[in-house]
Amino acid sequence: MENTARLFNCARCRRQVAICSHCDRGNIYCGPNCSQQARRESMKAAGGRYQRSRRGRFAHAKRQHRHRMRRNKVTHQGSPPPPPDGPLSRTSKASARHGESCSAPATDGIHCHLCGRLCSAFIRLEFLRGRHHRRPDRKPTARCAPVRFGGQGP
Repeated sequence: MENTARLFNCARCRRQVAICSHCDRGNIYCGPNCSQQARRESMKAAGGRYQRSRRGRFAHAKRQHRHRMRRNKVTHQGSPPPPPDGPLSRTSKASARHGESCSAPATDGIHCHLCGRLCSAFIRLEFLRGRHHRRPDRKPTARCAPVRFGGQGP
């Protein structure tokens, strides 16, 4: 069986990505950077929705009351340390992590964005169907009669 690839646009950065069938697990992001950033944005939005709800407002008021009783001045961790001063190298980790592999098109075929495998020229636009999925245009088949155990005949 040939190694086919699925072509899709990243749900966060809208970059076009090809992933081979070996790496494809229903991915919607181009890599870990986009998926982690989307997760952070999702968690921040969920926290904001909770804080705006009645339950969240009361929980916040209760937490603030406990804080005032303790008389602590700080409720959150401090800011991360600033990055060191100095010029960036030509092969910085930030540029290598996000996008340099997609900037130059492959001339000898389509390669998987994650593992780099060479894929066939036929591109899928949909997910592969697993063994447990039934095609909607087929009717279920009749099941066999149950088998009796214990030495009793028909």
